[in-house]
Amino acid sequence: MRCVAHILNLVVQDGIKKVDKSVEIIRWVVKWIRQSPSRIGKFTKFAKLVSPGTTKHLVRDVPTRWNSTYRMLNIAQAYEKTFERYDLEEYEFRPDIEKAGLSIHSPSDWQHVRHLCHFLKPFCDVTERISGTLYVTSNTCIEDIYSIRTLLDDAISDASLCDIALEMRVKFDKYFGDVEKMNLLLYFALILDPRNKVKIHSPSTTSSTTGSSNSSLILGKRQNPDATAPKPPLRNKLREKMKTNIVESIGELEKYLKESVEEDLSMFNILEWWKVNSPRFPILSLMAKDLFAIPVSTVASESFFSTSGRVLDSYRSSLTLKIVESIILSF
Repeated sequence: MRCVAHILNLVVQDGIKKVDKSVEIIRWVVKWIRQSPSRIGKFTKFAKLVSPGTTKHLVRDVPTRWNSTYRMLNIAQAYEKTFERYDLEEYEFRPDIEKAGLSIHSPSDWQHVRHLCHFLKPFCDVTERISGTLYVTSNTCIEDIYSIRTLLDDAISDASLCDIALEMRVKFDKYFGDVEKMNLLLYFALILDPRNKVKIHSPSTTSSTTGSSNSSLILGKRQNPDATAPKPPLRNKLREKMKTNIVESIGELEKYLKESVEEDLSMFNILEWWKVNSPRFPILSLMAKDLFAIPVSTVASESFFSTSGRVLDSYRSSLTLKIVESIILSF
């Protein structure tokens, strides 16, 4: 299964390239100020005068992690007045920017940055949510993907975001534009969340064909049942193999789907729910146990393995291997 956070990173990076000039200016300015303690001190002094409600420090982004770019832009736009004051007081500031082939942001440029931050915030929220390790992520992944698609559809009709959204939509459709491109286990995980049950229609039932079109079309094109159905010999073989379990499993599934959905409360614990209800749904509870164990992001593991790069650098090169190993394992 592909890392959903990585795919979102690719999607947003394609969009950010369309506004690369605005991002490049802020990236350069933040880097320039953070190069010297005296520049940081002067910027902090001006911030207390003209932006007293803002206390966050300027941060540089990591180009390979788009959400760090969002944080850089979001913090920088709150210091618009501080940058204006800094430009007036720091005589080296504007000449150095112009030498780099850039220019100071105008009020309209800052307004565009704020509009961009507002558009990117849901992407950041989804990235952080699916990168969690202390809770289940597979059961809400489909909803998160669908919310991103809806956001892109709305942005395409916005003149100021149309070009960005179109670029992002091309990459989004490459991975999530069609049901067949996605891991279908995510749909089972969605169904096994008692807060998100969906009604299942049989493809052979003609009376439910119309009603099933909306529920089946969660994302992208509707999957053609005839194209994916097993051939008669294979279907008969599968039926024979599962003869002893099929009646019981269908009974559990029908019973589960007929029950009312659980209220979507903040303290709802889906693992606890299935633990309590496992005697009533022994087969479904085992399926839920397997499906909910699937992480939809590899960010946490990648971050852990990159810890060594933050422990052993040019300033700590004298540390022994044993001490470095102990520091990394202590995280």
